[in-house]
Amino acid sequence: MIWLAVGLGGALGAAARAFFTDVLTPRMPEGLPYPTLLINVVACFTMGVLVRLSLGQVLQLALCVGFLGGFSTLSSVCWDAILYFRDGKYARCFGYMALTYALALASTAAGFWVAG
Repeated sequence: MIWLAVGLGGALGAAARAFFTDVLTPRMPEGLPYPTLLINVVACFTMGVLVRLSLGQVLQLALCVGFLGGFSTLSSVCWDAILYFRDGKYARCFGYMALTYALALASTAAGFWVAG
């Protein structure tokens, strides 16, 4: 039962990520993959909130591991970073990675604090 809930959550999260990426991309400035960054910040904040709530095990895993796992985009972050690195844009590569992880930690902590 848990694997099915996680799988369905993951499918819905991935679909939501694709939708929001398509909606946000034309509205964002160029320079960094801002839709990916924003989606990851939202996912981390939501994770912080959900960790504080008393959800049942199946629902917690479906939402946190499934939906937010599919919605957040670590593989996209790494892909973008390696392209910057390959193209010799080292400062942008490492700056983007540092910004992503700093905002991810801060937004997770903020969600945890808001829900507490």
